[in-house]
Amino acid sequence: MNPWVITKDKLADPDSKQGTLANAVGVTGPYGYKGDGKELTSRFRMKDDDGEVYYYGFSREAGFEPLDDFGMPNAGCTTIEYFLNGDWEQI
Repeated sequence: MNPWVITKDKLADPDSKQGTLANAVGVTGPYGYKGDGKELTSRFRMKDDDGEVYYYGFSREAGFEPLDDFGMPNAGCTTIEYFLNGDWEQI
């Protein structure tokens, strides 16, 4: 299991409660993960086909789980990049 948390939602409705699909800040995964994300250290961002960044967050390790679990089904994100060696790298 590679847990993750969304820390910034660039699509967020500012009037919506955090932790919802309309404002994903604080959304965690996968289903069953009970943490708050503070122990996660691998920084990621998810983008759409046009290269626009939709979400930022953290996971335990670089992997596709945030994209597969949340970014793709919620907003149609197609890529995930991790901040590795001082730069964003698509995996």
